[in-house]
Amino acid sequence: MAGKPTRTMWLLALGAVCGVLATVLFFTIDPRFEADETNGAGVGNAVLVLDEHMLAAIIGRELAELPAFGAGTYVEVRVRTSGLVDVAIFPGGPGSGRKAAISIDPNIQAGGLQTDIVDDGLDGLAPGAEVAALIRGPIQARLDGLAGGMEYRLVSIKTTDRRLTLEVTI
Repeated sequence: MAGKPTRTMWLLALGAVCGVLATVLFFTIDPRFEADETNGAGVGNAVLVLDEHMLAAIIGRELAELPAFGAGTYVEVRVRTSGLVDVAIFPGGPGSGRKAAISIDPNIQAGGLQTDIVDDGLDGLAPGAEVAALIRGPIQARLDGLAGGMEYRLVSIKTTDRRLTLEVTI
């Protein structure tokens, strides 16, 4: 029969093992059962991620086609976590003193990308719907390229970490 000091040591060792196990479980199991959205986890099987700089380059190139803006147009984009994409347009460059802006809400409609205008501050330089279509076009073309010519469906749009993330299911 084990003596009192041996039984106490076994209980202390068992308590230490249980404490270590509880600590490991606490830090590894998510009690909310939610995916961590910062790692891009989602529902699609192909992902297109565009950061603010890439969006600005795409939009600047597309706006050069409109006579009101031209090749010297400077574009800044801000992707908000609320789901909106704010586009500041400086015709004639950043120091020209002229500024136009448009806020767009990218949405999913019938498995495709739709760009709804939330705020049109273009001051008559160009129709907001035309600018929204110019923004949607190259993003849609990148989604088409991502699918590799196969039929796909846009299933998720996320605006986190200054990035626009679009997920498709092929």
